[in-house]
Amino acid sequence: MKKDKIKYFLRSGLHFFSPVVCPNCNSRNATKIDQKYLVTRLFRCDYCSLQFRHPLDSQKFNNSFYQDEYRQDDGITTDLPKPEELKEMIETDFTSSPKNVGTFVKIFNSIVSDVKDIKMVDYGSSWGYMSYQFRKRGMLIQSFEISKPRANYGNKNLNLDIKSNPEDLKPGNDIFFSSHVIEHVPSIPDMINISRRLLDTEGYFVAECPNGSQGFRKRDPIGFNKAWGLVHPSYLSEDFYQWLFKENPYLILTSPYDLNLIRGWDQLSQVTHKTDGDQLLVIARPNTRLKSL
Repeated sequence: MKKDKIKYFLRSGLHFFSPVVCPNCNSRNATKIDQKYLVTRLFRCDYCSLQFRHPLDSQKFNNSFYQDEYRQDDGITTDLPKPEELKEMIETDFTSSPKNVGTFVKIFNSIVSDVKDIKMVDYGSSWGYMSYQFRKRGMLIQSFEISKPRANYGNKNLNLDIKSNPEDLKPGNDIFFSSHVIEHVPSIPDMINISRRLLDTEGYFVAECPNGSQGFRKRDPIGFNKAWGLVHPSYLSEDFYQWLFKENPYLILTSPYDLNLIRGWDQLSQVTHKTDGDQLLVIARPNTRLKSL
């Protein structure tokens, strides 16, 4: 990771004076709100409110970086477990893993009543540790992962069918789910368009990511500063999600997630709860327009 940071620093220095352009809406009007290592800055788009790192990486670099170079230090997201490690994870149903899906299953059950037999896309599945658990709970899973080595590992060792091309995913799904993916992608509009194609008319877009909201920044300014950078080129806030789904019903909240708030959402309105937790969750219906529009 140290080597990656050095290359990141040098790359940022070389492109420090490149134009500041929002990767979501292409606006050139943005306000600097944070800075690191002298040469990397966090801007907030004045139009759509996306917070994005500058300099940005190209799509070509992004595709290459996430094949093999991307690393997380949580011991599971990007690490391919040894046979004995994987055997223990499966035998214990990932109970002690930071990627146990118990919380997400409760969230899904709060919006669809029963997850069994629902059709779901796990977008950005890595080597399939969540897809495997969802499938075990009776969900009909399609998985996508940009890193072919990780996709191949999950297909071989967990008997999954992880795709590395979103065009290979079939439409008609109830949930389009991503966990800590949307802050990595070079084009959020592309991801949203993919979700709209893959979701049923009444389907749900469910995404968790680091919380870039000002409520979290006020509560934990150090944590806010640490959460954007090399592997998190976008830093999403409730303001951006409100813009992104301005024509659709949505629910926005932060961790720890209150399931009663999720159950109480009427699924037809736009609701934002307190947003000072470290994780930001959005549940939206991108193929459903607000009745008032």
